[in-house]
Amino acid sequence: MLGIILVSHSRKITDGLKEMITEMTGTEQMIFSAGGTGDGRIGTSAPLIMESIETCKNCERILLFCDMGSSILSAETAIELLDDELKEKCHIIDGPLVEGAFVASVHSLLTEDLDSILHEVSQCK
Repeated sequence: MLGIILVSHSRKITDGLKEMITEMTGTEQMIFSAGGTGDGRIGTSAPLIMESIETCKNCERILLFCDMGSSILSAETAIELLDDELKEKCHIIDGPLVEGAFVASVHSLLTEDLDSILHEVSQCK
């Protein structure tokens, strides 16, 4: 199973994106909204991201889609705090948050091949 973590400075963005992806793809993947700060403000939170990653510990791969700047830094920090086994499953994806996460979710229903999924995401740029 694939885990997808949506990271944005806005919880509303990641909640809406999660809703859209789940509506279109069903529940084949574990998708988590890790936007905003833990107290609901605009920003990012490494602990919130780390919590989402740990919830995906049974997934074969965990893809993190970030919007910009500090969301990437927060995702990197969260990954650094994980144990080595879980760290190896995590991939911060270089692609657009909305289109990339959607395409990865849809394509992962067709294949579990990470290179194939990443290729499809790269076409979104």
